[in-house]
Amino acid sequence: MFNPLQRDFQAAFAQDLPVMSPSGSQPGSALEAKAVRLHTLGRLRGKHFFTPVMADSAMGVMLSLLVGELQSARVSDTALALANMLSRAEAEALIDRLVHAGLAVITGFEPDRRTVGLTPLGSARMRSFVNDHPDV
Repeated sequence: MFNPLQRDFQAAFAQDLPVMSPSGSQPGSALEAKAVRLHTLGRLRGKHFFTPVMADSAMGVMLSLLVGELQSARVSDTALALANMLSRAEAEALIDRLVHAGLAVITGFEPDRRTVGLTPLGSARMRSFVNDHPDV
């Protein structure tokens, strides 16, 4: 059974949330499962904390981009906004800051949206971050 936040995340990436196997048979799938789990846990903080105080939208977007990269999926700014419970304006401003920081890159432009990905630096940092959390 999924809560509404997990359903939104699934809808944004049009896939079921992966379940990490204890054996971690495929390195990419284990990393993907950990990234999804970290993203979900971050989004569930709102159940325990006043959201504006504990908000971490940039990390949520970066985890979304990592999951998209690991799933070889194109990630739109609209999907990032939906998956991270951001308004379109908030998502666009955050994406622009991540691009300026060299962590994300605009990968495609369309009339009503743009697609976003991680730079090699952003990917390496996110992979390192996710791998540093063995208990997730």
